[in-house]
Amino acid sequence: MLHRWTKEYEAGKFGEESLDSVTALESKALAQENNQLKHLLGEQALEIAILRDLIKKKNPHLLTKWK
Repeated sequence: MLHRWTKEYEAGKFGEESLDSVTALESKALAQENNQLKHLLGEQALEIAILRDLIKKKNPHLLTKWK
């Protein structure tokens, strides 16, 4: 998803003039994709926080479960 957006952005498909021609269906698809990306980012942030917490606590029995 991110790779496709980056390619389209670099190609100049996202300009002020293109915002006028966005249909309701495209808008809904973009909103759904945006929600998926937010969900993935939230999961990633949670995973990083858990791993940092495990490192700080230095619980060897918990660290072996992640390997």
